Amino acid sequence: MYQKLNLQSGEGYLLTDKLYRKYFSGIDVDEGYLLISQTATYFTDARYFSAVKEKLDGSPIKCALFENIDSIKRQIQAQNLTTIYLDYESTTLAQNEIYQTFNVWLKNGTDNLQKVRQIKKDFEIQSIEKACEIIQKVVNSLPNIVRANITEKEIADYIEKQVILEGAEGLSFDTIVAFGKHAAVPHHQTGDTPLKENECILIDTGCVVNGYCSDITRTYFYGKPQEKFITCYNAVKETNQIAFDSIEKGSKLFDADNIARQYLDKFSLKEYFTHSLGHGVGLAIHEQPYLSKRATGVFEENMVFTIEPGVYFDGEFGIRIEDTVAIKDGKPKRLYSDSKELIIIQPK
Repeated sequence: MYQKLNLQSGEGYLLTDKLYRKYFSGIDVDEGYLLISQTATYFTDARYFSAVKEKLDGSPIKCALFENIDSIKRQIQAQNLTTIYLDYESTTLAQNEIYQTFNVWLKNGTDNLQKVRQIKKDFEIQSIEKACEIIQKVVNSLPNIVRANITEKEIADYIEKQVILEGAEGLSFDTIVAFGKHAAVPHHQTGDTPLKENECILIDTGCVVNGYCSDITRTYFYGKPQEKFITCYNAVKETNQIAFDSIEKGSKLFDADNIARQYLDKFSLKEYFTHSLGHGVGLAIHEQPYLSKRATGVFEENMVFTIEPGVYFDGEFGIRIEDTVAIKDGKPKRLYSDSKELIIIQPK
């Protein structure tokens, strides 16, 4: 997969970020260096060397023992590399100072790395689809466990246990469970708050399969919702669909965000939509492309991303409806199958 970087003679990438190392090599260890030029070398210390070497057997990527930073410097010199691209988002100032001793041009390769990763291979999409299948099954079961005084944390713990039982590797991120006014905080920290009658329940969660993430948000209501909540919920649900329908291969990323805001404005809800429409999903839960008013670029085949409009009323409630979506055959493909109609859970 490292050939996708299209490097010229004398150019190389030096990657330390765990996810980039995994993406280009398939190796998932906590520490290491991946040097990519016309060839690729994975540097790891004695703790991982035997395991990495065995896994790379038959691969075009070579395994080398990392003794100290001179191990990499010698390889760069042996290959006559004159330009090294770095991921500036993960390279520390201390690392950069060390790399300056290599006597090469150091350049920012972050944009190109992100562009490469945002176009998914078939096996990547299949892994994401499986992660979506698992998390949807778990989320679909949540109304059955909701009861008075259940806590946010109890629901989050249930989700974590169930995704493992269903075959996932774990969660994509710490599950957000927010009751009532807590749902007005888009990234609420799940706590011990008990559920009361006539409160909304916002759940944002996802799981991992083969290292790849899924992401879903659903909002329920426990008890009898007020007309304001029902109106807002339907507006957000319709916005989700309007944004989805606006997307196709070649359409602009920022247009989807703009269309969502324009539709919410019909209900005087635009100002309550306080985050971007969506983000890419892959090895990381947030990666390129970003669907925001500042986004550049267009939708391309095999991109995977979220569509997640929401509205938030401080001190009252919040509503977010999030799908994971892929571009297949030029059109958006929703990776969940539920109707997204408002589920009202009656107190028992």
